[in-house]
This record gives sequence, structure tokens and C-alpha cells, in this order.
Amino acid sequence: MSLLEDEIAANYDTFRGDWQAQLQTNWTTLSKENLFYLSYRRLSAVNALKNTIVVTRLSADSAAFFFEAHNDALISHVAASCGSWRPALQSLRSCIENALNAIYFMDHPVELRQWRRGEFKLGFTDLYGYAVKHPAIGTGLREVAGLGILKGEFATLSMAVHASNVDFRMTEPGTSILLWSADTVRARKWATRERMVLEGVALLFSVVFHDELTGAKNLALREALYFAISAGNRAKLKQRLHITLSKP
Repeated sequence: MSLLEDEIAANYDTFRGDWQAQLQTNWTTLSKENLFYLSYRRLSAVNALKNTIVVTRLSADSAAFFFEAHNDALISHVAASCGSWRPALQSLRSCIENALNAIYFMDHPVELRQWRRGEFKLGFTDLYGYAVKHPAIGTGLREVAGLGILKGEFATLSMAVHASNVDFRMTEPGTSILLWSADTVRARKWATRERMVLEGVALLFSVVFHDELTGAKNLALREALYFAISAGNRAKLKQRLHITLSKP
């Protein structure tokens, strides 16, 4: 090996050792924050939606988008647990897109076949526009369906994706590289974004598939959704759609 190759190999060993040690330190520090447990409770609601409604009401190909949305949310949780804030926020943005794709392609099997061939794609604006006019929602239920939440969060998270706002940069003045940090302020900011995104997704699917949540149906799912949907929105679901999200 040349002197340069020897130097690169030594630097690689140092770099690998440094980031692995920092990862463990960050995880130890951030794991003390209760917000990650609260996040996991919300994730359990998304998982319950997937296993109770999505797999039974959507085709396998359209359900795969919701599976990916759930995976995006899990990636966000794990990335945030390590202090990797910007990737955690980027994953939340992807979660929104995939959840909306699941709704769209549920109703559009022809376009889904085109998408699989790489011949069809919709951006957020079109996906949101379709969801707003979805027959299961209508003008009277837009406020309850969480679409305003998802639209606002997508705009905010888009700034994180492009680092178009200084608050979403990983690097700080005086540093050239920052893979992650155990910043509890950023942890709380991430938790707010995650809570809003998962509530928006939970509300959207609760409204579109409200017939699965009325009366005595799917008690376990309604108990899980209790953790993802705020008291105010739980009251709206009960008033408008007779959905009671029971406290476990």
C-alpha cells in the first residue's frame, strides 16, 4: 500500500471508532427523554392501523405505500434516538407522502400499474388535492381528517429536507461535520413534528375508514389511536362520526 492508502486506512479506523463511540453516547443521553416512549406509543397506533385496516381494505400494492409510511416513521424514531435530526425529519416528510400515496393508489389501480412501470408519479400538491376531494371525506370532514395538519407539516419538513432554514442544519458555526448531537432542544422539536405527522395520518385513515371504527368495532385499534390523536380531535371524531377512541 502507498503512504496515502496507509493514511486513508488509518483515518478510516479513527473515523469509524469515533462515530460509533459518539453514537453510543448520544443514545445513552437521549434515551433518558420520555418523549421517545411517547413517540413509540404513537407508532403503535400506526402499526395498529396497518394490521387492522390497511391489510384488509387495500390491495397489496397500495397497502405497500402505507407499510413504507410506517417504516419511515420508525426510521425517524430511531434516527432521532441517535440525535440525527435532519434525517429524522426527512423521514417524517416521506411518511406523509407515502400515506397519501396509499390513499390515492387504493382508488387508482390503473395508475398504480403505470407507477410500477415508472410511468406515473404524483407530487404532494396533487396527492393532497385528491385527498381533500376524497368522497369519504367531503367538504364537511376536511377539518376532522387531518389534512390541514399534513399540509402544514409537509411545508415545514420540506425546509428540513433542503436545509432551507438555519434551524434545520445539522452543522453549527465553527464545525464542518456533525453527524448527530444529543441536543435535547432539538429532540423536543423533532417530537413535536413527529406527533403532528402521526396525528395527521391517524386522522386521515380514521375518517376515510370510519365505518371500521364505529360502535363496538375494532376496540384494540381505537385504544391504540387514543395515543396518537389529541383530546380535541378525539372529541371531533366522536361528534362528527360517532367514533369513540377509548382510553386503554
